[in-house]
Amino acid sequence: MVKVAVVGDDEQHLKNWSKLQEAEVLSIVPVKSTTPGKIAFQINGGERVEDVEKLNVDVIDLCVPVEDRPELIRQFSKQGTHIICASPLASTLKEASSIITECKEKQVHLYVGNMRRYSPEYVDANNQIRNGNIGRAGVIRLSRGAPHPGGEKDIFSELGIDEFEWLLWTFGDVERVIAKHIKRKRRNGTQVEYALLSIRMIDKSFAHVALSWAKTENGTSFELTGDKGMITHNSTDSNPISLQVTASSQEDQLEEMILDKSVLQRQFAYVLDQAKNPNKPVNLAHDALKSMQLVDAARKSAQTGQPVSIKEARWSYESRDD
Repeated sequence: MVKVAVVGDDEQHLKNWSKLQEAEVLSIVPVKSTTPGKIAFQINGGERVEDVEKLNVDVIDLCVPVEDRPELIRQFSKQGTHIICASPLASTLKEASSIITECKEKQVHLYVGNMRRYSPEYVDANNQIRNGNIGRAGVIRLSRGAPHPGGEKDIFSELGIDEFEWLLWTFGDVERVIAKHIKRKRRNGTQVEYALLSIRMIDKSFAHVALSWAKTENGTSFELTGDKGMITHNSTDSNPISLQVTASSQEDQLEEMILDKSVLQRQFAYVLDQAKNPNKPVNLAHDALKSMQLVDAARKSAQTGQPVSIKEARWSYESRDD
């Protein structure tokens, strides 16, 4: 049995962990410590723990804001606790790189979650590309749409980063990117937002990524073209039952009705397997750094209207020119 602590308030993560028979799950909420500079934890809404060692868990699932992630990752990695965390790991590329180095030194698995790597359609497409079924890649088209989350969110990092990481995982590194970004308000005051990226890959293929925060429901698609064939997928077209949902929790319930395991469960099962096999190579998060670089390059290109080389990119989670 692997003891897992979900740190933060995320009911979907708790529910999906609980459905894995090999996981014993705790809900932990960070609270203010009586010791300056420290973070305490409340377990399952009751017991309060000031010392990380007393939690005695094997895996930490961090569901906290980006600004809180670095300190928590450092605290838990000191105890040899394996960690899964959403991207980005930190507010800056430099800090994220430092965290990865520290976890490597401590032989701690640091896994950056990505839903695309465990979605059957995207896994199958990745396998087909690697097996050469479409030949030499030519033009790659990815899209993702969702309702606007409200507030001052960043469309590149919030909506695009899973697509970028899958693109890098499947097709390799990026050479340069040019991006456009549009924000508007409808007459009723609701926000809409779009981003379009044209990306030149190292292998000289081209990727076009369209992001939209103007949809009424979540949806993704891809069109992957090579000199021997093409693979396409549209999440709306491929559903035999059309059901409109507006919340991620409802989307997850629909996944469970269709799949034996939800995408989250597949992802968590992989993390459990890593935790149970300490002799496996330490799982690091280098792909997450590359996707952070791409986000930064896209943002800078949108601001300047010019192509940006990935070599020039420096991550800044806040929108500012350094």
